[in-house]
Amino acid sequence: MAAALDPIRLSLLQIGKGTVGATLIEQVREQRPSVLKRLGVDLVYAGIAGRRSGAFEPAGIDLARWRDRVEAGPGGTAILGQAPGALAGPAILVDATAEDGMAGVYCDAFAAGLHVVTCNKKPLAGPLADYRRIDEAARGNRRFWLYEVTVGAGLPVISTLRDLLDSGDRLESVEGCFSGTLNYLCASMDRGEKFSEVLARARELGYTEPDPRDDLAGQDVARKALILAREAGLDLEPADVRLEPFCPIDRRGNVETFLAKTPATDSGMARTWQAAAARTKRLRYVASVGGGCGAALKEVPSDGPLGGLSGPDNIFVLRTRRYAERPLVVTGPGAGPAVTAAGALGDILKVARAIARTS
Repeated sequence: MAAALDPIRLSLLQIGKGTVGATLIEQVREQRPSVLKRLGVDLVYAGIAGRRSGAFEPAGIDLARWRDRVEAGPGGTAILGQAPGALAGPAILVDATAEDGMAGVYCDAFAAGLHVVTCNKKPLAGPLADYRRIDEAARGNRRFWLYEVTVGAGLPVISTLRDLLDSGDRLESVEGCFSGTLNYLCASMDRGEKFSEVLARARELGYTEPDPRDDLAGQDVARKALILAREAGLDLEPADVRLEPFCPIDRRGNVETFLAKTPATDSGMARTWQAAAARTKRLRYVASVGGGCGAALKEVPSDGPLGGLSGPDNIFVLRTRRYAERPLVVTGPGAGPAVTAAGALGDILKVARAIARTS
């Protein structure tokens, strides 16, 4: 009988402990025994940090008490600086934030020998030079840079597109509803619910960005469209995305001030929805990639795939040279902390599987 192999330790250093970050930690805690059994890889949290506090424990943080432990040390990216020399074996930097300015952090992580798994769209949808710099750093250091969750939460959108292109197919277009948040708003208002009440509920459920105005401005969708466009080889800058907001937005004041004013827009939004229904149409926030990219609120057939979309679902309709007459469709839940965290965990497990096969 062959001797059992020693488990391979895979250290995780996570920045971000908000709703998605906390959910991911709990999912790793729950799945750790089965991952160890199936892959022979032990997922160990060596560091967890928020903006103001964090913890770095090379031997592994007790995930049953992680909230208490992270109050002990400095927050932000400080845990990354402690990693070189303190950790033995492979490690992943997990970005569960929505912070700006992370391109340099990723490059530093690659240089230190870490892989990167990110939920953060901003480094992928910022200046093209930053996107290229991160990609070159990952390639140059032979590290994984995985970001499936940035476009479809737990849906396999980027991996599907990548497989098509790598196998010689050519993308003609991607169209669909890329925001589970905005589709949740649209589907709820189809039923006659008030815009302000639906938006507040979406925020409570964790469907929106920390500032819901990012969703309503279409900025979140624009980032997803730009990520897909770049994945398809289009060298576009953020300013190249043709973008119309979901509704008028007042950027003055904080989030709570904005939300307090949203009931004033309820009647106008209701009239817009009623006018579309009178034409047997439904309103959906539709994004498109192909010959450029853009997003806008559009009327669609009520009995079509976009009009029939409900809840916080996404739909991605990919037309390629092979899938021309009958497009390839990826659809399912596209918002919420559970599916978003599961998508990030899926990327972590891709690294774990690769390490298990090569060690």
